[in-house]
Amino acid sequence: MPRLEVNKSLKLIVRDRDYLPGIPKVDSIMNGLQESKRTICIVSKKYLESKWRDYELNMAKVEAIEDRGSLDYVILILLPEVYNDEIPHKIMDLIKKDRFIEYPMESCAYDDFWERLMGMLDQ
Repeated sequence: MPRLEVNKSLKLIVRDRDYLPGIPKVDSIMNGLQESKRTICIVSKKYLESKWRDYELNMAKVEAIEDRGSLDYVILILLPEVYNDEIPHKIMDLIKKDRFIEYPMESCAYDDFWERLMGMLDQ
């Protein structure tokens, strides 16, 4: 987050940090999607098990296609813990459209990862 917020002066909306108490989660999700230039989903084992995963991903796709005309709005970051797991169909759609980046296991690949992510954000 600091690399994006401090170094690149981007404003991130992070669920655990920015969703306001008392606001229904559905409303917070929709507000975040509508206010965002891009939606980044960090795909971890916990995310894959989340009961909100399909809702969040469906709403991001709807926002992308209906309001922005392209799935380029959605970016997946696949964490190493899920590289060999079975990926749900709704996520595979975005992977097949090359809307993902694998977070590297080795620190020597971090610079390439951040360069690719910045390129996707600038599209």
